[in-house]
Amino acid sequence: MNATRTIAASTLREMRREIAADSILFGERLLAETDLNETAGFSDLFMVACGDGAASPERYQRGLEYIFEGFLLHYGRNRLLKPDENNFYLLAGDYMFAQGLSAIAGLEDLACVRELAELIRLCSFIHGENRDPALALSAWVVTTLRLAARSSDYGHEAPESSGLSEIIWGGGDSDASRLDAVYEKSLAAFPEEKRAELRQRCSDINANFLTEA
Repeated sequence: MNATRTIAASTLREMRREIAADSILFGERLLAETDLNETAGFSDLFMVACGDGAASPERYQRGLEYIFEGFLLHYGRNRLLKPDENNFYLLAGDYMFAQGLSAIAGLEDLACVRELAELIRLCSFIHGENRDPALALSAWVVTTLRLAARSSDYGHEAPESSGLSEIIWGGGDSDASRLDAVYEKSLAAFPEEKRAELRQRCSDINANFLTEA
């Protein structure tokens, strides 16, 4: 398993060590390392998308996985903590969001911080309004691709970051199809030979997390 460990799995182990050192309260509730989910996450998608083009990739990895863990604690099945009361999961989710945004803030990229903060708010709206959970994962995929495009050699072709909120806020039966159009536009920022692998990565993420998110 170690030979094929995903970026997300390695990042989760680093996060587990940080959390244990940071808080006794959280440390008592952490899963053992052997019980952590080794499934690829959004840090894997980010790194495949941008290749070697991103500066300080470890900050992006930690930021994305902390924030995604916060998302899962609020709305799905988390990867780091033992079963516990829902109220604690809400507290833990807010903690993960803060840790993730702090990691991203270290990049001194205000656009990236704004986009991830908007993603958190958007996911809250989707679940608060009982919209299709698949919309939240689609928003995660699009945001990750945008960040990767802007952070890599493809940055000059990166799509604008605006528009996701308007699509979801607007409601209606066409939310998914409009998000699909934004997804295709986001993929178009990358070389054609890379897009097939990115599509597969996105499909794997949906298969792994859609029933849990």
